Amino acid sequence: MIAQSFRFSKILVLAFAMLASVQAYAGEVTMNFKNADIRAFIEFVAGFSGKNFLVDNRVKGNVTIISPVAMDQEEAYNVFLSVLDVNGFSTVESGAVTKIVPMAESKQKAIPLMKNNSKNESDEMVTQVLRLEFADAQQLVALIRPLISPNSHLVAYPRGNMLLMTDAASNIHRIQRILALLDRKDAVGVKMYPLKHASADKLAATLAKLYPAAPNSPNSMQAIAHQPGNILVVVADPQQINEVSSLVEKLDIAPESDSGRLQVRYLKFANAVDVAKVVNELVGGQIGAAGQVTSRPLFAGDVKVVAEATTNALLITADPSDISSVNHIVDKLDVRRRQVLVEALIVEISANTTEQFGIEWRGLGNPNNAGRQAFGGTSFTPQGGVNINAVAANPFAAGNGMAVGIIDGTVNFGGNTFVNIGALARALQTKADTNVLSTPNLLTMDNEEAEIIVGQNVPFLTGQNVTTGGTANPFQTIQRQDIGLTLRVKPQISEGDTVRLELYQEISSLDTNAGVQGTDLITNKRSIKTVVLANNSQMIVLGGLIRDDKTASVQRVPCIGALPIIGEPFKFTENQGRKTNLMVFLKPHIIKNADQIQSITNQKYQDIKGLYEEPVEGGTILFPQEKKELPKGMTPAIQPEVDTGNVN
Repeated sequence: MIAQSFRFSKILVLAFAMLASVQAYAGEVTMNFKNADIRAFIEFVAGFSGKNFLVDNRVKGNVTIISPVAMDQEEAYNVFLSVLDVNGFSTVESGAVTKIVPMAESKQKAIPLMKNNSKNESDEMVTQVLRLEFADAQQLVALIRPLISPNSHLVAYPRGNMLLMTDAASNIHRIQRILALLDRKDAVGVKMYPLKHASADKLAATLAKLYPAAPNSPNSMQAIAHQPGNILVVVADPQQINEVSSLVEKLDIAPESDSGRLQVRYLKFANAVDVAKVVNELVGGQIGAAGQVTSRPLFAGDVKVVAEATTNALLITADPSDISSVNHIVDKLDVRRRQVLVEALIVEISANTTEQFGIEWRGLGNPNNAGRQAFGGTSFTPQGGVNINAVAANPFAAGNGMAVGIIDGTVNFGGNTFVNIGALARALQTKADTNVLSTPNLLTMDNEEAEIIVGQNVPFLTGQNVTTGGTANPFQTIQRQDIGLTLRVKPQISEGDTVRLELYQEISSLDTNAGVQGTDLITNKRSIKTVVLANNSQMIVLGGLIRDDKTASVQRVPCIGALPIIGEPFKFTENQGRKTNLMVFLKPHIIKNADQIQSITNQKYQDIKGLYEEPVEGGTILFPQEKKELPKGMTPAIQPEVDTGNVN
């Protein structure tokens, strides 16, 4: 259900893009799509073309089209066919519908048959019967096959000296032009040269200059470069073929030095290891698992990029023409990344209150006298464990708060002496407030995680042993844990100076009732993990009231303790309250240039300078307080003030 909703939202966004792309006047279409779903793009084409499309379930992917100039519907439909061709799909006309299937299967469908005089030069898959007059069809199959894609189909029909070809209409027109040069009565020579070192494009241009076409001459030499494969195809008479063969053999040699194929590129901002990985993946993506070209080639020859991390440089090995292409890609990647300064304000307020009041009494004679005697009373044990019995054993251990009692001497019982307390009234009220304020700041590059930890590394006892096999061998195992403030943030800058923040914030501390020496330690922990969006220099708040505990307990004597006023001496009341409020404020600032960094550094330096050099009260004549100053060599350079988004 969630996936369907996401797909519907994506199609809805694309629909608005379609509405914005279609011109108000009829007959012209402007197509601008960025990473659009190919199925939604097909729906868009169906809207202006009026065609019914039957889409194969394997047709998936995203398309990007940049076309700021309006075009007519026929041109727009040809662009649509080119998009399908680039993504490995093709259209097959079938009556009232047009099927869209993988290109490898389109040749097995009922695709249209293109006529010899057709002017269709789109990327639509068609079947063409090419009739030859002079050249042998079977011999030309080996020559033409490298010029078509692996998904296309080419077969010779010897009896009729014809070629049956299924491919894109634009490529068939290109093959027809080549066959027009080959299928001539006076064209007696065709030769292919798989080049090892020279570039087929450059060598074809060189031969065209050496053998210019003579006006009105049918025997002019033709040199055609085929990529990929770096193959040179030459059509000429036998004498010229021999001359060209000798010339190609002399030109297709490895240079004495490969220095022209090797370049060292020092990067300014980007990381060499990351850039080398991206470029090598781009080069490797051209060749499929079976060695077949999966897309139109980006480079004419082999390209390899090695990173040198010590000097942050790239070692590029490629043909001179490919080196310029690699440098163009590196120029786009080697740019100064923006940075983000994240200012945080963390405020925690804790309040604990306790109220206790109660009266206890006891009647007791001398238990050492003979005869029957009566005794009795009340005893309530609140938090802290102190009651009238504990006070009778030790009057100076009455606990916290006020304790008022009536004493009638002492009594001996069981060999121990106790204070004879007739009544004891106890009252206690406590209030504890804790305020924690922290203002951590983090400066990090776009899309890089940063972390700041301010605290202590506290040991926790995890195990101990005194003897091993009856022999004294005391040892303890301790695990250390960071206790304090942790702020981890990963900013990502989007269009419109919106900052996406992946953050984790934690405040941990030792409880005031913690044990000693790593035993029975209790830690308090508050953490926030979230992802938020904020504009540049916009303050946002995270967190809020996280705890509010209230406890009320009453200990009393049954029946009489429930009576108003009369029952007060027969009960003990205790109320407790605990409230914790944690507020986290964040303000991201996008740093676009070095001047902003310098201005922020000056502000922060002046703030800490005022705190550090503030005079401290105290000292004597013999031991005066020394004046504190920050190191002079660490003073930041004074720069003109720039707009930093009100960084405070």
